[in-house]
Amino acid sequence: MAHTAAEKIILPACLDMVRTIFDDKSADKLKTISSDDIISLRMCTIAEHLETMLLTRLQTGIDFAIQLDDGTDLGSGTTLLVYVRYAWQEDFMEDFLCCLNITSHLSGLDIFTELEKCIVGRYKLNWKNCKGITSDGAASITGRHSRVIKKLLEVTDNGAVWNHCFIHREALASREIPQNLLEVLKNAVKVVNFIKGSPLNNQLLETFCSEIGANRTHLLYHTKVRWLSHGKILSRVYELRNEIHLFLTEKKSHLASILEDDIWVTKLAYLTDIFGILNELSLKLQGENSNIFQQVERIQGFQKTLLLWQARLKSSRPSYYMFPRFLQHIEENVISENLLKEIKLEILVHLTSLSQTFNHFFPEEKFETLRENSWVKDPFAFRNPESVIELNLVPEEESELLQLSSSYTLKTDYEALTLSAFWIKILSSIEGDFFTCLFGTRNKVLEYSSP
Repeated sequence: MAHTAAEKIILPACLDMVRTIFDDKSADKLKTISSDDIISLRMCTIAEHLETMLLTRLQTGIDFAIQLDDGTDLGSGTTLLVYVRYAWQEDFMEDFLCCLNITSHLSGLDIFTELEKCIVGRYKLNWKNCKGITSDGAASITGRHSRVIKKLLEVTDNGAVWNHCFIHREALASREIPQNLLEVLKNAVKVVNFIKGSPLNNQLLETFCSEIGANRTHLLYHTKVRWLSHGKILSRVYELRNEIHLFLTEKKSHLASILEDDIWVTKLAYLTDIFGILNELSLKLQGENSNIFQQVERIQGFQKTLLLWQARLKSSRPSYYMFPRFLQHIEENVISENLLKEIKLEILVHLTSLSQTFNHFFPEEKFETLRENSWVKDPFAFRNPESVIELNLVPEEESELLQLSSSYTLKTDYEALTLSAFWIKILSSIEGDFFTCLFGTRNKVLEYSSP
């Protein structure tokens, strides 16, 4: 534990430093720092207080949504993490609800039983108040053999909406890479693992880079679990390619010949760019105050961008502005026209494969429901009766939406608040009583507030 390490390791070192620099009297002041047992007790007290405060809110009968995420701890045990999202005061709150230890032999029904013991038995919550379920994990939670989601929907009387978290599907989409580019990627990983796999090699490379004045001195380790970590790894390898080549040559490693291949380095420049772009997309799909409308817009925008890049490469005068490292590399080095055409075709194949994979994971028909409920994102975009007809609302809902979109007071709130805070203010104020049909399903805001 961190507090134990602080008392057993850090505090004695600090005492010696203060005693050496100042005096014993100054060092004695550090002894007034609370012991690790007291710190541990305070941490438990704070945790209990936060848990009590959270449960007190949820037990009032407010609607909430949960997210399930299974993972593996350091001991290779399986855990089920449960997060809760609920409206409180003026905006949404997100909290960690519980963590369940799950053995590998448990069935989906057993997992649900353990979940219900915690949520209903221990926390005294009512499943009827659960309006949204988001799963993010392996087949043990969402697979066809699992009954977890099915049972959750049953106990909520099908009043909850289930979604599988999609913000990491772009990582899966990025795995579709042609074999020739995959070989470049594998060789780059071999170089990294050769250096990082040996503490001595790692230290020697850092010293070597420092001595020759390189801007970077460290390589990042490769992890296959986080596929998009390739972006940072490749970027560091490309930046240090000359230094790495000299280092591997001194070590008499056969891997040095890889960095002598101009074609390999050129393809590495492209992979560095494309994985960096995918990293940026991944970051944009995360963060607070995001909602499913924003996520879909970014995904669809990227899909269109891929098509634009393919069109650029297919034109009679192809341009590579979208890949800055690749462009700089081919401008600074002599590359034959035929060779550049071959590399361009490989890039085109990869971009086409990316487009197809993104279309598979994010099919257009899946977003149809979002388009029909686009009024949640911006109700004031539907002031004209003609535009409301396209939403497939019932007549009562159409009238209420037109009334809402005509309110200048609400429009001022919409421009000043976040999207979630705006709807919560309406639902919790007197205005919400005038839109009973539009908000007949009060979980709509919870449903579209997050992916």
